Amino acid sequence: MKKIALLLLIPVLTLSLAAGCHMVECGEGTVEKDGVCVTVNFFQTDAGPDMCTNGTHWNADTQSCWVNPVDVCVSGTEVVWNEDETAFVCRATGGGDLPECPPPSPDGAICLNGKVTYFVNPETPTEFMEAEIDDASKLATLEIVVYDPLDYASVGDESVPLGVATIDPETGGFKAEGIHIPSQGYVALVVRDAGWSTADATPINWLFTGTAYRASEGVNLIGVPAVAIAKEQLDQWHAALPAGFLNASVSCSENDIYRCGTWIGIYNHNNNGDHTPIDGVIPFYKTNQSIPGTDIAFLDKDGTGGYTVLTPGTDRAYTSDTGVVMYFGAELTSYFGLCDDWAEGSTCLDWDMQFPKSLQGGSSQGAIFVQYVDGTRLN
Repeated sequence: MKKIALLLLIPVLTLSLAAGCHMVECGEGTVEKDGVCVTVNFFQTDAGPDMCTNGTHWNADTQSCWVNPVDVCVSGTEVVWNEDETAFVCRATGGGDLPECPPPSPDGAICLNGKVTYFVNPETPTEFMEAEIDDASKLATLEIVVYDPLDYASVGDESVPLGVATIDPETGGFKAEGIHIPSQGYVALVVRDAGWSTADATPINWLFTGTAYRASEGVNLIGVPAVAIAKEQLDQWHAALPAGFLNASVSCSENDIYRCGTWIGIYNHNNNGDHTPIDGVIPFYKTNQSIPGTDIAFLDKDGTGGYTVLTPGTDRAYTSDTGVVMYFGAELTSYFGLCDDWAEGSTCLDWDMQFPKSLQGGSSQGAIFVQYVDGTRLN
């Protein structure tokens, strides 16, 4: 029988505890929040998941509320565990300065800050979701806009941005203030060409790319990445697919990765708070439907470790050790994954699910990573 597990997409910063823990030196088991050291580590309770505060989730095996350290320790810090791995601290690494966010406004409007980060670094394709863009000449060619992703999915370019971020040309850090949280509780950081307009949505330097985060009124999002995909990356992906593959797609009628709209999911294994990609996962969506092999491809490594290979779903139905899947012609909907029990040696057979096993998918627990179609609509 296949194991049902959640898809964790681009990891989202835990909301209630997402504060600059490199700002104040806090002791073991605490991190800084609004200038005060607060407890974030494991605690026992018989009351069950209802006792877990925002920013923690219930671990049925240990009967405790658990905090993911990588969701707490922001840019410029590292996770340091104690000897028995029951508590951790965020230790400054000496970098990662971000534009300072003001406190949330009385009406609940929040601030977001972070760094612009390549999805895959075109110059060094072994760098995946880790290379920050700090070149002033490149930063000048892009802009970051905050949207309600669900509203954008409904009305396209008629959607009114929630705000525009300012970008520090020296560090690549950005800040968006006065962001009011939509009723559905998501905000999307969109990276696109500077001066982008609906009159000509054809990408010049950057694809119109959105990364959505769960957000709450009155809680700033600190250290979240705005993910950027360079136009040259799109050209490489097209070249990596077999000729005519998209012509056979059920969902991608435009025969173009960008125009048909691509959802990118990253399946992760939680290893003591360290998210590592997981293999042997079959992508599913909506209500227990597998995605047709003609509509997906898996981002794999080449012989040098670069993320340059696209393997069609018709050749393989599950993820490799990169854990990355692309769904061409995607909708903004619920995604999850099933372990392929026949994938020999698959790490997903030992998948440490972060949420109750009865919870089947849905993107509300994590973040949604979508490439907006032509900057005007979601397919």
